[in-house]
Amino acid sequence: MKIVRIILSLSFIIYFNSSFAQEKKVNNPLQEQDLALLDIITADSINPLNIQLNSDIFNFGFDTKTFKDIALVKKGKDVWLQPLGTGRLYKLEKSKSNYSLIRIDSTIHSGVNYKAFTFQLNDTLFQYGGAGFWNMRGIMTFFSPKTHEWEIYPSNTIVNGYDDYTHFIKYKLDVEASKLYITKSLAYANMPKDFSINDIDSCYEFDFHKNSWTNLGATNPELIKVLQASNYYNFNFNGLLIFQNYLDYYWINFKKNEFGKIKSSTNNLMKQPWLSLYSTKESYESLQFNLGSTVYLIKITAGKKLSYASYSFDATEIDQSTVQYVYKVENPLAHFFFNKVIPYFTPSVSITILIAFGIFFIIYRQRKKRVPKEVNARLNYNFYHSLTIIEKELIQVLYKNHQKGESISTKVINKIIGVQNKDVLTQNKSRSDHFLKINQKYKLSTQQQLPLIIKTRDSLDKRQYNYGLEPSYLIYLEKMIESEKTMFDE
Repeated sequence: MKIVRIILSLSFIIYFNSSFAQEKKVNNPLQEQDLALLDIITADSINPLNIQLNSDIFNFGFDTKTFKDIALVKKGKDVWLQPLGTGRLYKLEKSKSNYSLIRIDSTIHSGVNYKAFTFQLNDTLFQYGGAGFWNMRGIMTFFSPKTHEWEIYPSNTIVNGYDDYTHFIKYKLDVEASKLYITKSLAYANMPKDFSINDIDSCYEFDFHKNSWTNLGATNPELIKVLQASNYYNFNFNGLLIFQNYLDYYWINFKKNEFGKIKSSTNNLMKQPWLSLYSTKESYESLQFNLGSTVYLIKITAGKKLSYASYSFDATEIDQSTVQYVYKVENPLAHFFFNKVIPYFTPSVSITILIAFGIFFIIYRQRKKRVPKEVNARLNYNFYHSLTIIEKELIQVLYKNHQKGESISTKVINKIIGVQNKDVLTQNKSRSDHFLKINQKYKLSTQQQLPLIIKTRDSLDKRQYNYGLEPSYLIYLEKMIESEKTMFDE
């Protein structure tokens, strides 16, 4: 019975330790170069950083038998360390000049995500690509604060990616747009039969809003040549990815589909700290990264002593004469519309444009309605002289009655148009035809929208209609009628 209790107690302790591994504090014996690197990184409490460290140089006290690289991710004051391939994740704590690591994961199994690209987006740690279980992994994983493990991030399609320092893949995270860009896809073709590789030189985009990959197009062969000759170090400056090709600096802007070289004058200034630090006969290991606009060049000598140089980089100093495309677009017009035009239509810009268009439309309509008096007079003159004798007589009678404040009755109208002795149906149709023709002529001649002759029901007999003139047109009709009367009198 005692043996059973002992076994149960030990089982509980093992389970407790594995389940709550994230709460275990680990004080690691940091090396001199580890401390020196952390001093540089933690001195900046604003700018983000994600770099991959060689565990032969920086091991932070970890047992490095099962892995070769450590991902370091920083956001503001927070720093995480992740031995790639193990699943373990540590949070860095700093108190005065002392550093300690807290394991925050509950990972049990390991062996995946070696050399994965590790980054943070929207307060979540992600890993893409890498290798594991004898395959190249094209999946996206994220660290869950609920399960304290790396979970698979869903996506519509899988793109394989693996950077083993032989085949170069450049990664660029666009935090504002929540997108990840890569310059190529690599995958084993016939695993486990052989190790042949499918090398697809196409640029891909992963949209975290849609959880989907998109093939942007074939990578520019000129860019491929530059990437194959470049070193391992990348610098992220807002929308640009900067990298070196020996002592020449290049930039990539995936969003604008452009790449090129840094200006020669700026490139020469950037070379000086590089040459002053690295042009020595002693053997050394190097590391380069940027925090904001400051680039750090790190040198670790054989005695594990760390020294560094730094310089400030202006991301606007690019040589426009060297600009080329990053990937070949199949439909340039659609690409221009969706990638060049649509991104500028932010909510504030769209609202401003709609308001401006509305104001313009209102002013345009008002100006269109406001016809100059001279033009109106001429249009009305043309209209009046296009009328027949009967139509003129009808308007004159309507005008005189309007001056008296009266409407003209149907009997008077029937007499003028000569249908007083006809049946009611014929009278109604004849009146309607005459007034319709007059209104049509007025609308065509003057471009006015309201009818010239209007009809209203009689106040005493609702079966009858009375006819009158649109009041806003009377000033022009008065002149025409008076002018016609003067000519007749002469």
